[in-house]
Amino acid sequence: MKNISRHYFTFSTFLLLLTTSIHAQENPPIPVSVEVRNAQGLNFGAFTVGDAGGNVIISSNGDRYGDTDVQLLNFGSVSHYAIFDVYANPGTLIQIQPIPDISLSGPLGSNVSLSIDPFIDTSTGQTFIISTNPHEVLVGGKLKIPNGAAGPAGNYSGTFTLTFIYE
Repeated sequence: MKNISRHYFTFSTFLLLLTTSIHAQENPPIPVSVEVRNAQGLNFGAFTVGDAGGNVIISSNGDRYGDTDVQLLNFGSVSHYAIFDVYANPGTLIQIQPIPDISLSGPLGSNVSLSIDPFIDTSTGQTFIISTNPHEVLVGGKLKIPNGAAGPAGNYSGTFTLTFIYE
């Protein structure tokens, strides 16, 4: 009988040690720091607009389209998407917050509207995980021109703010 008791005591001690090692404290989380730098602005290039108005679209891969009564011109300023460089710890989950349309000011007090949809106008989509530093986010958009009279020829300018939320 004594031999059975010893084995039972040894077995109980072994289970107690396993239970104790499972309750170890995990390491504290790595501090998350996110920095975003604008590396290039958004430019829709040169175009003309007729009476019906229309849209000029720059995709996040650099393609440019005009619809309705918009004629794209291949001279003047060069069209290109915006580039944002995002710096964060690899593995950080980032979400780009949707933004309302932006009004761009032009000649004679005219305005046109710029829309940016993070779901379709960014190279990363609305949500992405940082894999490299910097992590480039290419941003296109849609310029909405009501008609040639409301959006006369000239330069239009404005700013937009993208909010990058990290988790």
